[in-house]
Amino acid sequence: MHNRPPQGPLSGLTNGRFLTGAAVGGLVTYVLTNEAVQKAMINGAAQVWMALKGGMEETRERFRDAEAEIKATRSK
Repeated sequence: MHNRPPQGPLSGLTNGRFLTGAAVGGLVTYVLTNEAVQKAMINGAAQVWMALKGGMEETRERFRDAEAEIKATRSK
């Protein structure tokens, strides 16, 4: 007796990779066809981008301040 997986036309439907692919495909289809989800995702991405941009600007400003302090200390 061999423990072979079932061989039939529907045997692949229980494959983990098939189920994962089906779930991902369903999610992608839902996102691409649902305008409210698209709008929410775009708004979320815009908020993340603005936060990153603001953080970068704050970091640049702190770097400029540190540079100015170093130059002021050296000139004394």
